[in-house]
Amino acid sequence: MSAKEREIVKLLAKTDREERFSAIIACIRPDVFTILDLGCGIGALTTRLAEKFPSGLIVGVDRSKYLLTKLQIKKNVLRVLSNIPDVSLKRNFFDLVLAVQVLHEILCFRGVDALVKTFRNVFDLLKKDGEFIIFDHFNPGDASISLKLPEGLLGKLHEFQSKFKLRRIVYDDLGGSRIRISMRDFYDFITKVWALNSELEEEEMRETHTPFTCKELVDFVQEAGFKVISVTSLTPIDEYLEHYGVVLETEVRLPNRHVLLKAKKC
Repeated sequence: MSAKEREIVKLLAKTDREERFSAIIACIRPDVFTILDLGCGIGALTTRLAEKFPSGLIVGVDRSKYLLTKLQIKKNVLRVLSNIPDVSLKRNFFDLVLAVQVLHEILCFRGVDALVKTFRNVFDLLKKDGEFIIFDHFNPGDASISLKLPEGLLGKLHEFQSKFKLRRIVYDDLGGSRIRISMRDFYDFITKVWALNSELEEEEMRETHTPFTCKELVDFVQEAGFKVISVTSLTPIDEYLEHYGVVLETEVRLPNRHVLLKAKKC
């Protein structure tokens, strides 16, 4: 087991995801039997699904053999080692497919074509009237906001700017630890600053937590043939502002960090 793998396990085992898991499970119809959990990791959600639907079949898919070994063994759970865009399972078989915080990774590391392939693959795997639930980060937009950063965080922002690989991070230094920055750049920074100089820095600097707008995500889903049932935003960014001591000086309500989308195969 590498140091990076140990860090990933610790990250996936954090208890701060309970609220979002509850929101996801609340969206699931009570009559589902076959469930596919894409990018299941150590099975934090998979295990909850197995307990919620004890008579069902829960299939967890992940590309990491090591993470799959951490998935708790249960009689109604199957583990599948596969890259998500290439997963090959029985067509028209599943009542429900879940993609929780995995689509942004496919987009960043495999590209748009792999993301489109994933959506089409999910469509084929689902039964008629089967449902697809997505929980992921989304792009809050490029509107500028003004912030006051605590001592030391401005230096972290400069370090992040020099290391982030996907696009150029831009901000104006207004003096006195005050900055003007786009919401998108700020969201990527404040949700990734923890990774600087960690075992996961290289990976985190190569992916974004602002992968697509809600409209872009809806377009991907609809182009694959799904009917979108609902789109909800969750998880306030305020917890990060409070944790790091950031003061928002612009009079605007910051968008939530995550989108929860539910769609159906008609």
